[in-house]
Amino acid sequence: MAEVIDFKEKSQKLQEEELLRLNQLKVDSLRKYFQCMRCAFRCARCGTTITEEDYTSTEPYNAPYPFCKVCYNEYAEYQKRIKNTEVDKRYYWYNDEWVNMWRCWLEYQKSLESYRESPEFIKLLDEVEKILK
Repeated sequence: MAEVIDFKEKSQKLQEEELLRLNQLKVDSLRKYFQCMRCAFRCARCGTTITEEDYTSTEPYNAPYPFCKVCYNEYAEYQKRIKNTEVDKRYYWYNDEWVNMWRCWLEYQKSLESYRESPEFIKLLDEVEKILK
């Protein structure tokens, strides 16, 4: 006669494996978010490493995200263009599509912040904290 399979034990083992996969997915999701998207030492826009030289300007830093010098200069130009002040015509490549690109990128960043503040994300943080203890 064939070997008897304990379905209860098999079912429990499958549930435990699924829980382990789900927990790993939770940890990986948070790791990706914090390592890739919120690094304070990388430019929020292009991802290059931010150096001290990026902040050695005589002009005060006024941006919502950490930017390298190049991206900060673009952000400042974007701000001028949306306020219709002091537009430098030499920068012909800063056209309407470029302004729209910056607008969309900033909206995307706000969406990320809204997600991070959502009850579900906060619940995920709490669950992962318990997993890692």
